[in-house]
Amino acid sequence: MKRVTLAVISGVLLSCQGPAAVLAQEAAATAGVATGAGALIHRTRALDTLDRRLAHYVMAERTPPIRARLAERRAAYLALTEPEAFRQAINADLLAVSGDKHLQVWLEGRSRDDVVAEGAPPSMEAMSAEEARNGYGVREARMLDGGVGYLNLASFSGHPDSTRAIDAAMARLAGARALVLDLRENLGGGEVALRQLMGHFAPEPMRLEDLQFRRCAPDPADPEGCIQDGSRDTFERFANTVDQPAFPDQPIYVLVGPGAFSAAEAVAYDLQAARRATVIGEPTGGGANPSTGMDLGPWFTVIMPIGVARHPVTGTNWEGVGVQPDVLVPAERALDEALRLAAG
Repeated sequence: MKRVTLAVISGVLLSCQGPAAVLAQEAAATAGVATGAGALIHRTRALDTLDRRLAHYVMAERTPPIRARLAERRAAYLALTEPEAFRQAINADLLAVSGDKHLQVWLEGRSRDDVVAEGAPPSMEAMSAEEARNGYGVREARMLDGGVGYLNLASFSGHPDSTRAIDAAMARLAGARALVLDLRENLGGGEVALRQLMGHFAPEPMRLEDLQFRRCAPDPADPEGCIQDGSRDTFERFANTVDQPAFPDQPIYVLVGPGAFSAAEAVAYDLQAARRATVIGEPTGGGANPSTGMDLGPWFTVIMPIGVARHPVTGTNWEGVGVQPDVLVPAERALDEALRLAAG
């Protein structure tokens, strides 16, 4: 998938983009999807496979009502001839029943059958070139008046080369007396850039939220399912070790709003929990569950949450409620407020 980035831990997606982004970015992906009888076959297969894939969902207690809603609405879904409308209808019900903003069906830009026919997936070098064209998520890094550094991140890259991009941005801001970190329109991404960025914000690697993954044994009766035993494996996470952190103790102001989701929320939440930053703006989107992509046939993919985040300080996370700012102001005024506080 091109819209989400693989994290380090066992191929798991640390995060994915929020529901609002799906509607904006997926419309163009429907052009090549088959129509007519072929489309009905693909939609039927997607629903059947989704029902089986739900065996992996970390919130196992929510699975029965989700399956019941999908079964109840099955005929209505299949009556939708447009793939995007089909996908949106499923996602609306998934969200209504689960409350989980990471649990989403995505529409692929081309069939997986085409991908197989066209050969091997892109190499790491090709992926790096594509990421580099997008600045590895770094939208802007510059000095503002008064000696305040400003870093705007559009996303967090999961590519190994993104560490160098983060370090380069930090080098441009080194020497600033404070940092404004703008995550207001950051929809998430991968683990690599996130951990490198956080390594610049303390003299020693900062403790991040723990990730708890459900144990899921293979289901002999269903190769696409699993059998959960209710237990979880916990992985402690830390920021990367950085030789010369750019902001080991200077004030940090994190700008957030409804457009901040998933990995962006993790950064704001972890800095807030460590009392390392002041979070300014509006509550964020509210997606905390680490997830992975699972195919539903040639055209559809489901992002399936398979773990939960728990911060060792708070004992909880931002799932469903979002990160709550320390200073609540309209998101469009958050930068002005940060500069006012930095001048203070």
